[in-house]
Amino acid sequence: MNVIDTVGKSRDIIGYPQSSGDWYAPTTSYQILLVEPSGENKKHKILRKSIVVKTRKDFEEMKLDQETRERLQAYPKEGDAKNISSYLPSGGVAFSRDFLKAILALKKDDSLTEDTLWNKQIELGNFYDSFRTVLHARKISQLIAKTWWAYLEAKKTTQWDEFVKGEWNKINDSNILDGLIAREIFLSPEAPLDNPDPEDKAIYYPLNYQQQVSDGKVRSLILPSSRAWQGITLSLLLAGQAYYKNGSAYHQISQPILSTGETVFKYSLEVDWTTFNGEIKEIMQNQKSPPIAYHATIPYPPIPSTDVLSLDEIQQWVDAKDEDEGDFPFYNKKDGKYLLSVQYFTPPTAYIPLSCT
Repeated sequence: MNVIDTVGKSRDIIGYPQSSGDWYAPTTSYQILLVEPSGENKKHKILRKSIVVKTRKDFEEMKLDQETRERLQAYPKEGDAKNISSYLPSGGVAFSRDFLKAILALKKDDSLTEDTLWNKQIELGNFYDSFRTVLHARKISQLIAKTWWAYLEAKKTTQWDEFVKGEWNKINDSNILDGLIAREIFLSPEAPLDNPDPEDKAIYYPLNYQQQVSDGKVRSLILPSSRAWQGITLSLLLAGQAYYKNGSAYHQISQPILSTGETVFKYSLEVDWTTFNGEIKEIMQNQKSPPIAYHATIPYPPIPSTDVLSLDEIQQWVDAKDEDEGDFPFYNKKDGKYLLSVQYFTPPTAYIPLSCT
């Protein structure tokens, strides 16, 4: 791509620095992954994948379908819940509100004074980031299991053939369709994009600080010059920024796990098809590229034989709720109150992969 060659001698600062609240500005740019049937009716080319880059204001015109809005009710938003823009930037995994209150040790009469906010760094440093990381691991593991479950279910009927042929409207269970699409992204996270270039290629050009401040060109984008670009389809999937068209609206393939900031500044992602455990490595920084701190490898091995892992066991993990409604809750409670500990961030059965991000 030609825009990769535009990185010059000045350090690229696209996406930062920002003033407080700039991420909600109507002119701030974001990107999503839009998938659709390839139209080629071939098992090696099922999806057409395009990167859509727009301002937050422009994303207001892209409406979410009803099912997506219902699934996102527990996630924070800024704006009309009907719009994609309201979930940009993505906040990633969302804690239960009461669990978040327990982490911050908030009392009814607490006022968020400067001293209170300063002291809350203790709770944030000790508990918030730690529990968020293990919740990442749980959610990615469940998503992997969902792709396995969807494939096995689809192969039982004509749904797999309908998926390959691009007849997605014939697949009545959106969970199966979501899982099949996510599976294709796990299987080809580095495959060439069908439409990688934005309408305005200059959106990816490097800017110096003065240009960004004076022009108001705030951007939260994975750039072609970033290490994260190689796994951009997986990054956008895990950030909840991957969609397909459902009639005139858009359907979110997976709810947010990583935040936009984590995919832009923190992690570059790849998939390993030979392991059941993830791995994180520090990255040697290139000051001419947007900084990425860690390279995370997500495990995606072949589905084990039903002799060692049954479809029911896979589905139990897929459907496991975070609250204590089933066999494998994430939160730990005593007498109805949240304890600052967690359960089941690892799969309850062997052979289901665990990510360490």
